[in-house]
Amino acid sequence: MIIRIGAKNRMSVKEIYVPKLFPTHTIREILVVEQWYVREGDVLQPKALMVSLEAPPGFFDIPAPPEITVPHRVIHLCVGRGEKTRLHEPLITLEPIFDVQSE
Repeated sequence: MIIRIGAKNRMSVKEIYVPKLFPTHTIREILVVEQWYVREGDVLQPKALMVSLEAPPGFFDIPAPPEITVPHRVIHLCVGRGEKTRLHEPLITLEPIFDVQSE
């Protein structure tokens, strides 16, 4: 399942927000971070899984948004494992890596 995630581009740093996961999803529903598939400092590849969120209808594995077309460094996880979040709240901060070989 591919889910479009809101991204704001601020000088190449991208803030990724909690997407709408199901048709009736509103800011009233509380989501819980079940598991992160990345850590701060990791490189997130396009289409790779980022996080698993628990929502009222079940669990959702969230991949990198479609806007992520090159590898990105994970700068900050805005919500820790087991913590609560809601629709449109910040989830993760990423920065593009244009020269992966120098890593």
